[in-house]
Amino acid sequence: MGEDRLVEIPRSDWEEWRDLYKRDWPRHEIAFNLVQNYINWSKHDRKIKDLVLYSLNGSWRENGTFVIIDRIDLYMYTLDESLDTLRRALELVDWDYYYVAVMCEHEALLFDTFKKLNVRVGIGRLNTMYFLPKEEALKFNVTVPAGLRLGSLEPRHAKIITDLWPHRERGSEFSIERLVRWNPSMGLFDEQGNLLGWCLLTQPGVMGSLGVIEQRKGYGKLVVMAFAKKLAEMGRNLYASILVENEPSKALFAGLGFKPIKDVNWIRNRERKFVEWSVEPYLAALGIS
Repeated sequence: MGEDRLVEIPRSDWEEWRDLYKRDWPRHEIAFNLVQNYINWSKHDRKIKDLVLYSLNGSWRENGTFVIIDRIDLYMYTLDESLDTLRRALELVDWDYYYVAVMCEHEALLFDTFKKLNVRVGIGRLNTMYFLPKEEALKFNVTVPAGLRLGSLEPRHAKIITDLWPHRERGSEFSIERLVRWNPSMGLFDEQGNLLGWCLLTQPGVMGSLGVIEQRKGYGKLVVMAFAKKLAEMGRNLYASILVENEPSKALFAGLGFKPIKDVNWIRNRERKFVEWSVEPYLAALGIS
């Protein structure tokens, strides 16, 4: 058996690769959405900077295992219930750089990899994934108050959103502007065109970066309803990833019929050159021994 290596999945195979995740629909819909996102994006830019889509030894057809690195965002998925292929792939990632493992369902596996490779944990943010079938979102009755309007965001709004986003990282404005340019979005505006509320669609097809200029005016609920209905009309089911401690957002989505379906984690490592670290507090917080 040869030595393991990460191999880029060629663009000519992306449609076939995407279709692996149609099985047991919508169980693997987020993985499907993620690959479809990069198919769509490649039509805007054939060589997206700092984007690599890897499989282990070119074996993506065998069990749909991938690791995608999009600037600092790292996505992983596998249809292999043993997780062996994903484990081997993660051990080949160059952890000299820092990444954010986005909506990670395999935190125990990732932390095992960190321990083996002496990678320091930066932060972990526990989230709950919520789901609403598109059929339910199509029933939303969206009424816009007088003097306000709904519409897609524009690239110039990226700075406003970034400045008010509590989870911004280095390069967040670029990432948000790219979402605004290339993915569906929803904004709420006053008569002068001032931005009052917004929501974006992230790479995995999950509603994210929900925000408002003023609280307790119902802007957030209006934006979520309008965006969910817009996405449903495009044939999409609805997903949202919400911090476990964010009770207002959880109540908002639950009140609209979204149901919690699984726990995920946003995990940021520190560059591997740092050697003083301990993963045990993170494992204990997750109930992992």
